[in-house]
Amino acid sequence: MAVNMSVNYLAVIVSTIAALVIGFVWYAPQVFGKRWMAYLGTTQAVLGQPGPMGIVAGLVAAFVNSWVLALLALNLGGTTVSDGIMLGILTWLGFMATLTAAQIAFLKQPWGLWLVNNGHNVIAQVVMAAIVTAWH
Repeated sequence: MAVNMSVNYLAVIVSTIAALVIGFVWYAPQVFGKRWMAYLGTTQAVLGQPGPMGIVAGLVAAFVNSWVLALLALNLGGTTVSDGIMLGILTWLGFMATLTAAQIAFLKQPWGLWLVNNGHNVIAQVVMAAIVTAWH
């Protein structure tokens, strides 16, 4: 199977930045941050601010996610925003939603934590996929 690896790296970078912005807004205390911390049983005082390693890990994860979405879109023939939205929903549902549901169940964590995290995940995945699919 030949894989086309010629993705638009500017789209991947823009998509990565979009994912980070979505995460910063979603997990802000004024949005879902306080609820997320409550589900984790922690506080902002305990967590503190994200350190450099956390920021780098988030950046790398978002970049790799965006790059893989771009590869999938390219090799599946997606070209429109609606193709990207469908790709984002399917990758979230098939990978993120299912894996994190199993983790929540096995770790006996509250399902509200799954909802908060996966609300973020589906929005970020759809936005990233729409960007890299339409901007090929």
